[in-house]
Amino acid sequence: MATRNPLIPENQLVWYAGYGSNLLRERFECYIKGGKPKGSTRAYPGCRDKTDPCADRPVTLRHEFFFADHSSSWNGAVGFIRPVASNATTLARMYLISYGQFNDVVRQENGRKVPGDIIVPLYEDLSRGAHWEITGVRLYGRLIKTGMLDEHPILTFTTTRDDFMVGPPSEAYIKMIVQGLEETYPCMRKSEILDYLSPAEGIRDAIPGDQLAAWILGR
Repeated sequence: MATRNPLIPENQLVWYAGYGSNLLRERFECYIKGGKPKGSTRAYPGCRDKTDPCADRPVTLRHEFFFADHSSSWNGAVGFIRPVASNATTLARMYLISYGQFNDVVRQENGRKVPGDIIVPLYEDLSRGAHWEITGVRLYGRLIKTGMLDEHPILTFTTTRDDFMVGPPSEAYIKMIVQGLEETYPCMRKSEILDYLSPAEGIRDAIPGDQLAAWILGR
């Protein structure tokens, strides 16, 4: 586990890029301020620093989006991205938050208590490559640096595991993602959201097309 580096202030800013339910700001704010997201059974304590993100904006990740594992909070599989960049396109939303807040978001995503020790890589590690693994964390334990904006690193995370079983997400989880896509990409039509999600591994061979359309289009 990484230790606190006194040379790296916790108010240093980073961009966190969320590609699943965190596309919806109201849901992401449960990690910042605390609360239970609509459709989930789990409540979150929030960050030690409950300051609103300084900014947010859409961002495209060149990583494949898929669904796997099983979340008791959502009663279905949850979203991940493949760690190696490719020609795939994953639509995401990034939030400008502090280094300390990002650490607390990672802790909550992995069921760890807040407050707690620093578990994300320290700033000197960010110049060494594009991937890091958090010791002892397997759910969302692989951090990925996808770029820089305004001199701040763009960071996201995915699983370190290769044995998660691909599977279908629940209706509640899909609807949360749909709301987040509509909010982040206001010009995106629901038919385009259907086209975006339907080929994803975990959906394409597991959820009938008419059922997915009903969830997304309201049919």
